[in-house]
This record gives sequence, C-alpha cells and structure tokens, in this order.
Amino acid sequence: MKLMGRFKRILIAPDSFKDCLSSRDVALFLGEGIKEVLPEAGITVFPVADGGDGTASCIHFHRGGSWKDLVVNDPLYRPVTSQYLELKDENTAVIELARASGLELLDRRERNALETSTFGTGELIRDALDGGIKKIILTIGGSATVDGGTGIASALGFRFTGKDGRDIMPVSGGRLSGISGINSDNLHPLFREAEILIACDVQNVLNGEEGAARVYGPQKGADEKAVSILESGLRHLSRLIFEETGFDADKHPGTGAAGGAALFLLAYGKGKLCRGFDIIMELTSFLDAVEKADLIISGEGKIDRQTAYGKVVSSIAAIAAKKQIPFAGVGGIIEGDKETLRQKLNAIELYPVRQFASNDADSFSNAPEYLRRIGSVIAENIIRTL
Repeated sequence: MKLMGRFKRILIAPDSFKDCLSSRDVALFLGEGIKEVLPEAGITVFPVADGGDGTASCIHFHRGGSWKDLVVNDPLYRPVTSQYLELKDENTAVIELARASGLELLDRRERNALETSTFGTGELIRDALDGGIKKIILTIGGSATVDGGTGIASALGFRFTGKDGRDIMPVSGGRLSGISGINSDNLHPLFREAEILIACDVQNVLNGEEGAARVYGPQKGADEKAVSILESGLRHLSRLIFEETGFDADKHPGTGAAGGAALFLLAYGKGKLCRGFDIIMELTSFLDAVEKADLIISGEGKIDRQTAYGKVVSSIAAIAAKKQIPFAGVGGIIEGDKETLRQKLNAIELYPVRQFASNDADSFSNAPEYLRRIGSVIAENIIRTL
C-alpha cells in the first residue's frame, strides 16, 4: 500500500449521474463528506466521462478552452441555441451531438425517429471546420435520431436525391428509403482533411437484430411499424454507401450507435470510433493522478451488470486493480446482486445513493446530501484503515 505520511490521498473520479448531477459535482459532494470526518485527507477531484452527455464539460474542467455558442437546428429542424468547446491551442473542437440533436431537446410527444435528424450536429461540425479546426472530438450519446447520419452529412454538403433527381430535404430517418443518389461534389473543403474521433462505447453494427433501428429506435419514439421503416431505410442507405465507397457498415462494430450518426464520417472522411474514456485519458492527466492515489473512488448513476463491460466505472476499477490501489464504487442505484457486482469490480464496497432515500424522487432531489453521507461512510469504514 502506498502511503504518504498520515495524509491519505483520495482520487475521486466519477462519471455524471445522468439527469441529476455532473461528474464534477458528484466528486465534490463525496469529497466534502470525506473531509467532514478526515479533514487532513488529500482529495483530488477528477471528473471523467464516457463520451456521452457531459464529456465536453469534463474536458473543459481539465483542459480549459472556450465555448462557442451557435443557433442551429434541433432534431425537428427548429432553432435552438447550442455550443461546442474549442481548444484553440490544439486546433481541436469537442462537439456533443446531444446539444443539438439530443433526445432531451424534445418532449415525449415529439419523439419520432421517422422525423428527427442530426442536421444540427452537422451545423456545429461545419462551423468548427469554418474556423479552421483540424481535429474534432464528437460524442454521440443521447441522440434523438435514427437517420443514418444523413443530417450531419447534409449540413456538410452532401446532397441526397430521389428517383426524380430532386433533392430530398429535409432528410430524416423516415426518408432514407427514398434516396436514390448520394452526391458529394460540394462537401465542405476541410471535411476530408479533418481528423474526427467519435466517442462510442457500444458495439452495435448498423443493421440486424442488434442494429440501430431495432435497439435504439424504440428509445427514440419508434413503434414496431416505424422500426420496420427505419430498418429498411438504413439497409438501403448502407447498400448505396457500400456501392460508392466500399465501406460495409455491418462489418464495423459501433456503426449502429446513435442511429448510425457517424456513418458518413466513417465512410467518406477520417472518422474513427474510439472509447469515450480512452479519449478522456488521452486528454487529461488521469494516469498521473492514479499514481499518487491511496484510494480511488468512481461512480455513475446506475451500477448494474452492464457496468462491468467497459463502462467508466469498470475501466477505472481495472486500472486500480492493476496498480493494486483500493477501489470503491458509488451509484445512484445499484441494480442486481450487489456482492456479485462488487466482486466483478474488485471493489472494497459499493455504495448506492438510493439506500438513504425514501423513493427515487428523494434520491434525485437530495443527492448532494446523500453523497456527502457516503463520503463520510467511506472515510469511517475505508480510509481510516488504509
């Protein structure tokens, strides 16, 4: 065990608690609870992300940069104020699809994957390219779309035509089967030059039982009939792209993520699918912080059986185990057999916020206080014994 005198060094590196608290706030509240019991403990607050909502804010916390505000089209082609992060010293932009084409921009009655589009995300990318950005980090979690990336492509200069030769506008998931031609003559001049890292933590291919329409369509308001329309359209689109470029979407794990949002970036540009947490590690000093830690705490809104398969908490737990550093996990809720999950994560203990709350609403509204309590419990039960 690595110790530094009597001052225990605690690395708190959670993901956000979706729809509740940012990763930064989760870490701060846990740290406050630890300090209440052990004021001498050395706390390092280190927000992390998996490439979903909040990734840009996480990178901003560690690397700074400036926010660029922009009015773009939301998933239903209505104006919405969005933004992306510019790291000008590195000629890089961090763009979150959810800020322009996200499900949370629509109320439940508006969620219709046949009509929604990623066009607004394409406008953010286009604006970054207009500014001379050479590298784009695109996070694609939280989308409202199953449009095969045609919205993004359209904003970047692709034209989609029907059998009559007329442009299909606006593009959306429900119009894919009507596309007869893809014209790339008027692409943004910097599109093919830009490096685009696409943060994606799922392995679904575009089509099939585990494809974009069947897996993600229902989450975005598609009933059984709509799923069939979307699936037929995506198969048609992928055939057209294969005929033109040789890119086979069903041989590339991850192409089904966000309803195929990255398809044109991969087939026509320099797009590359990457694990979101790997991008965070590359852009931050996370591994340096690990080397100085006597205990690592991570967490996310829900710890369940999926957590053990490459999500942020399991990635950090694996790093802790490799370095032989004690690890503890915190979740808004813990779903499934807690002991089994604890063993899979090689954790000293797992702490659910829900254990303190009377109901789900209470756990959300009073999450800061419950996280402070968990921090105090960790200080009493774990840190004192290091």
